[in-house]
Parts: sequence; C-alpha cells; structure tokens
Amino acid sequence: MADNTEIKEEVRKAPEAEAKADKKAEKKAKDLTKLKKKDILKIMVAQGEEIDRLNARIAELEKELSENEIKKESVGSIAEASLAVTKIFEEADKAAKIYLENIRRKYE
Repeated sequence: MADNTEIKEEVRKAPEAEAKADKKAEKKAKDLTKLKKKDILKIMVAQGEEIDRLNARIAELEKELSENEIKKESVGSIAEASLAVTKIFEEADKAAKIYLENIRRKYE
C-alpha cells in the first residue's frame, strides 16, 4: 500500500503524465491521417469487433454478478431459517424440561 508521500508524488506528477498522454494521442491522430482509407476502415472494424467482444464479456460478468448476489441472498435466507429452527428447538427443549420437571414434582 502506498504511503502519503507516494500518493502526493503521484498527484504532483499527474498533470505531467496527462500532458504526455495528450501528446501521444496527437501523434497517433497524425499517424492515422497518413493511413489509407482502407487501412483506417480495417482498424475501425477491428475496434468494433473488440467493442462487441468486450460488451459480451461485460454482459457475462454482469450475469455472474447477479447470480452471485442471488446466491448471497439465498445463503442469508438459509442462515435466517437455520436460526429460526434452532430457536424453535431451544424452545421445545425448554418446554420438555419444564414438563419433565412438573412430572417429577407430581410423583414425588
């Protein structure tokens, strides 16, 4: 885990890093202008396919997350039911002990 000085240093360097990223983006944009339309279309198709793949993965992960949340809710319900059953058995045990004690007193 980073300490405060490391975090402060990263925050201080953030504008410099952002400026470098902007320069790289400008250079890539200039490089793209040098490409033929056919090559740019190929890049766009590849990016579109990657976007589709990533969207499918996102949907898959969201489904898994939803299923996990349902499982967590089920586990919670099972745990609550288990506690309720345990309480019922405890009350039944107390009642049985009282009954047996009353029977002993009656026949003593």
